[in-house]
Amino acid sequence: MANASLVQVKVDEETKADVTNLYESLGLDLPTAVRIFFKKSIAVGGLPFELRNDTRSGRWDIYKEAREAIRKNNVPEMTLDEINAEISAARTGA
Repeated sequence: MANASLVQVKVDEETKADVTNLYESLGLDLPTAVRIFFKKSIAVGGLPFELRNDTRSGRWDIYKEAREAIRKNNVPEMTLDEINAEISAARTGA
């Protein structure tokens, strides 16, 4: 590797052990895995995974809020058969 630079990262020992074991199970050592992460970041022009600012509990909060709004507005809940009938009608243009 011509003109190589040293990159140091501090992580707790448990995280290092977990990620080292994970990468070794894939046949990679930690430095190779980090280089792959860097190369993939360059290839995609950003992080090689999607960042999200939502949590599973947050998704349920949205669901609960929607159900509460439906209840407050006296909108009757639909049965599965009613939902499927509505979808079929929309697809056929009826």
